[in-house]
Amino acid sequence: MTHGRLHFRSIDFYIHRMRFRTLLAVPFVAIALVGCGSSSGGGGGSSASAPAGATVVKAIEGIAWDAKTYTATPVGGKVTIAIENDSSLPHNLHLIDKDNVDVGISLSVTGKSDVKSASVTLAPGTYKVICTIAGHGNMKSTLTVA
Repeated sequence: MTHGRLHFRSIDFYIHRMRFRTLLAVPFVAIALVGCGSSSGGGGGSSASAPAGATVVKAIEGIAWDAKTYTATPVGGKVTIAIENDSSLPHNLHLIDKDNVDVGISLSVTGKSDVKSASVTLAPGTYKVICTIAGHGNMKSTLTVA
């Protein structure tokens, strides 16, 4: 017996170290499993999908919209427009009327799979769908409101 000194065998370090790692891993696994559940709450104005009945305009790779023309039918006097980002770049969506006036809808998406939507009162006619971010000038399509 030696006084004031502790003696350890190398096996003691190994066993304790493994127990410590095992115990630490359990809370992280539990947190990860809890985080994998689906969320039913809303908030933030961004969602995984566009609202039912919305006219969906998708930004795609190559700094473009997914179609040259879109059609929208008003419901209760309003048109619901959604922008969905299938691109790795941020984009925005503005509607321009026949007099080259922005109708006041401005939706921005920052990351891939980001979706934003808004409802706006639009008169029947044709509108330009554009992205106003510098360098995104080729993102031009047409929206026809019935």
